[in-house]
Amino acid sequence: MNKNRIALALCAIAVIFVSCSTTRNGSRHLPPLSELGLILDSIVDEGYQLYYSERANWVATDLVFEHYQPDQLGGSVSYQPDKNTWTVVFFDQSYENCLLECQFDIDSNHSVISDSIRPITATEQELLRRKQAMFDKAVNMYGSEMSFAPSSFGNPNIDIIQFDENLTRVYFLQGTIQHNVIPFGNDYSIDFDEKLQPIAFRRYHNSLIHCPTKNEEGEEVRMTWHSHLQDNPYITPTDICNFLLYRSENMFEFVVFSTAYERMFTFNLVQRRIIIQ
Repeated sequence: MNKNRIALALCAIAVIFVSCSTTRNGSRHLPPLSELGLILDSIVDEGYQLYYSERANWVATDLVFEHYQPDQLGGSVSYQPDKNTWTVVFFDQSYENCLLECQFDIDSNHSVISDSIRPITATEQELLRRKQAMFDKAVNMYGSEMSFAPSSFGNPNIDIIQFDENLTRVYFLQGTIQHNVIPFGNDYSIDFDEKLQPIAFRRYHNSLIHCPTKNEEGEEVRMTWHSHLQDNPYITPTDICNFLLYRSENMFEFVVFSTAYERMFTFNLVQRRIIIQ
């Protein structure tokens, strides 16, 4: 687990009703269960995309702190040069040089590291510009609608995924320095168009929830669950991402009870799919 990047977060044992979307979606407008296949598959795909982004940044951050102190570093950017790779680049404080580049291979879970100092490229300069522009607009327009735990608990993490030329999504995920919890809650995303204008804001959960991965006796928890209100009737991509990041070794599924459908939605890691029960 990454100890340098403050990136653990929150969950719950009891049934907690969580409102998860800014778009109201009453149950009478919901698609029938028989038509949810594509929706649920899309949620799983996005959850894994977000997970790989977070995982690559965790690995790269651990590596850069093996070479540099925090006060020697500027910012960083991460992007996908192809569908199977995430690249994370760290810069010096002047943003003139790359100090470390990490290429994380999704299929093999291995990283290739380059720690030779080199000038920043034009592509990296553009990625930095886009990142700062989207972050500034996200905070200015939606900062008052996002809440996170005190820094003593952990700071939020930011992930940027470009789905195509017309859609880039910025995620804010609550982090924590605590151990043995799976994070659900305090998670948001803002969509940007090709001109980097905000076009959609999502609040995935209204609450900060803690789901321990061990019980009071110190034994591993095999399954965890929470509930969603009609605002968000499905498992969310952030649910899947956080489960993959923080689950215990022998935990292979989690459950969301959908009050809109009055059904259990189970994400199964082995099958890599959402099952309706």
